[in-house]
Amino acid sequence: MLTVVRCLYRPGGAEERLHIRDVHVEYMIANRHFLEQGGALVSPDGAVEGMFLILRHDSRAAVEAFLAGEPYTRAGLFATITIEGFDRFVPHADPHFLEKLLVVAREWIAANRRKAGAKA
Repeated sequence: MLTVVRCLYRPGGAEERLHIRDVHVEYMIANRHFLEQGGALVSPDGAVEGMFLILRHDSRAAVEAFLAGEPYTRAGLFATITIEGFDRFVPHADPHFLEKLLVVAREWIAANRRKAGAKA
């Protein structure tokens, strides 16, 4: 299962992270088998605002355990953390996934138009 994790720093958190960034990077290296993608969230002016991860885990509990051990989390650097399931469409294992999705979407629209026409 893929999970999106979005963490936004509390005031001062972005600067404070620099003192333990090495420990954070070591943690990410040790847990790279869970990491699909990750990086910094930045403002339009380039200021670091938080962290974004896509994790591959078996359960939400495993994601929560990963985050509980994460050095920035343990240091209390985040004001908010959101965890959401993610159903990746792109890139997809099936190279024609989007075309198939388009067919399904159009079939659904056509069926609902027929239903609406039948009720009128």
